[in-house]
Amino acid sequence: MKVSKAQAAENRASIVEVASRQMRRGGFGAMTVGEVAKAAGLTHGALYSHFPSKEALSSEALAESVRQCHSDFSKLSLDDLLGHYLSVQHRDYPESGCPMAALVSQISQQDEAIQEEFANGFDGFVGLVKSGLKAEGRSSIESRELSIFAVAAMVGALAISRALQETKPAASETVLGVVRRQLARLFAPAA
Repeated sequence: MKVSKAQAAENRASIVEVASRQMRRGGFGAMTVGEVAKAAGLTHGALYSHFPSKEALSSEALAESVRQCHSDFSKLSLDDLLGHYLSVQHRDYPESGCPMAALVSQISQQDEAIQEEFANGFDGFVGLVKSGLKAEGRSSIESRELSIFAVAAMVGALAISRALQETKPAASETVLGVVRRQLARLFAPAA
């Protein structure tokens, strides 16, 4: 039975959404084609009619999760971005959160297309922070360097907080709070 173009587009979007959530929750290894197809209500064959390989699916799922996060983040002030990104809620729900922190330790083992999507996502995140800093009157050079530092600190803090969550829950929350407060101080408008 032939699927309409609208249904095919809906199926593809569902596949990407499911893959994105699985990938952010458990990494690239946890995102299996069989589980993605099943969760999307499709067969393996239907999934492979949209994506020639797991790598192609991973690349698109990563790109989509980055787009979603950038869209959400771009609506926030710098203070609100810090508060949201470095929160217990963001830590506790990686499947709907930033793919940077969820996947940072696995990117170097992925193919070039996936690495490129991650790099583009990082650059976009830096650009969002830089725009916020420039709006507060920071110079272009200062805001670029501070933005790179801030994004690296935020992604690292969230990843470390998740790693400590089970065995050292208090330390996990402390990491989020310390990095949030220190970045807020750095983001404060220059006197």
